[in-house]
Amino acid sequence: MPSDARMLIAVRVVVVTTLLLAALIIQYTVAEVLPIDYLYATAAVTYVLTLVYIGAGQLIRSRIINLAIQLTGDLLVETMLVYFTGALDSPFSFLYLVSIITASMMLYRRGGLFAASGAVILYGVLGDLIYYNFIPLPQQSWIVPTTWTTSRLYLNIATNFAGFYATALLTSYISEKLQKTSEELNEKGRIVAALRALNQNVVESIPSGLITLSPEGIASFVNPAGCQILRTESRSVIGYHVSELGFFRMPEWEDARRTLASESVVRVEKNNFAVSDEDRCLGYAVTPLRTLEGTDSGYTLIFQDLTEMKQMEAELRLKDRMAAVGELSAGIAHEIRNPLAAIAGSVQVLKKSNALSQQEQRLMSIILKESERLNKSIADFLRFVRPQDRRPMEFDVAASLSETLDLLANSPELRPDHRIERQISPPSFTLVGDADQIRQVFWNLARNAFQAMPNGGTLRVSTDVVGETYRIFFSDSGRGMSEV
Repeated sequence: MPSDARMLIAVRVVVVTTLLLAALIIQYTVAEVLPIDYLYATAAVTYVLTLVYIGAGQLIRSRIINLAIQLTGDLLVETMLVYFTGALDSPFSFLYLVSIITASMMLYRRGGLFAASGAVILYGVLGDLIYYNFIPLPQQSWIVPTTWTTSRLYLNIATNFAGFYATALLTSYISEKLQKTSEELNEKGRIVAALRALNQNVVESIPSGLITLSPEGIASFVNPAGCQILRTESRSVIGYHVSELGFFRMPEWEDARRTLASESVVRVEKNNFAVSDEDRCLGYAVTPLRTLEGTDSGYTLIFQDLTEMKQMEAELRLKDRMAAVGELSAGIAHEIRNPLAAIAGSVQVLKKSNALSQQEQRLMSIILKESERLNKSIADFLRFVRPQDRRPMEFDVAASLSETLDLLANSPELRPDHRIERQISPPSFTLVGDADQIRQVFWNLARNAFQAMPNGGTLRVSTDVVGETYRIFFSDSGRGMSEV
């Protein structure tokens, strides 16, 4: 059973029971027996119909049908009460209006017109039946019979008819307006709730801290990000003055307020902001907070922790300085390398002279040797400060190894007492990498081997393939590394 149908049953039972108890109390408090048998009959019929309504509600699920059954029953009970209390002279004909108003409120215009039509039919038929003596008028001692003429009869019926329909139309119009207004308010309430939830989610989701301040500078709200940045709880922020929170000293806050009277924002960056006994760099901005009418209602304080950003900026500046130092060093190295090459070339020319003594020849050799060592150091330094871009590409690693060994066999690094034994199998193997860098690795390994054999020896180079891995072995007969 619909909830409004149950409510109508409950209200009806309460009203009828209250009237019945009041009549009984009056009956027992006066000496004269009052003619209220009709009231007992009306209450009894109402209780019986209530049971019918309850049974119908269990069988019929339609809200409109349930309410129509109850309203029809009410109209019949009201007609019975009007009949027992004088018919056309009854003072209870106004009860029809109660049913019409109820129908208009619950079923709107259709319900109001349904109840008004029912009241018109029942009241008109009752008047005609009594006027034309089809049914007798109840004999009650307090009813004074009235002589009705035809014109008066139909004027009375027409007046009630007009009142019934006017009440139905007016009440249903008001009810429909109230329903529409209620729906609009509910829809606006849902929109406001959704906007409020969205605003709350935005405020709680932004990574920046947000504090709202009263016109005096007292914090009234702080978002979760603000608590996280300040490493505190909201109760340690709300209710405190902005100067107590560490953002401004009192004179600074007064200056900020004066600035905001003419400008839209005040920005501050503080490097030694105390957060949990740790100095952090905070950047924050204060803007006026205005209502929809445009009046100032306080301030908003938005802040961020810039500590990590400042550290990154410092690191970038250091890298820029280091890059500049590297460029400068490379330039200086080139400037040193050019005259060094000229010195080495000049010494080589002088060394070929036959006029030099053995001591002078030895000194010239020392100069050439040290020049070569210094040139190598400069070359290593340039490779460090200006590393070459690697260009991976496919190349034959076996062929590169053979070419490197051929160059070594004809280089000054190989003395007459040094020998190279090679066993390269397979003779061809393709890899992806930087061929120049790989050749440099081969060259360095071979040079190290020759330097480890100052009294001569054999360098053995061999290769093999295990699965997809190409293995290269360098071994020599040198002294090796000394034990620690």
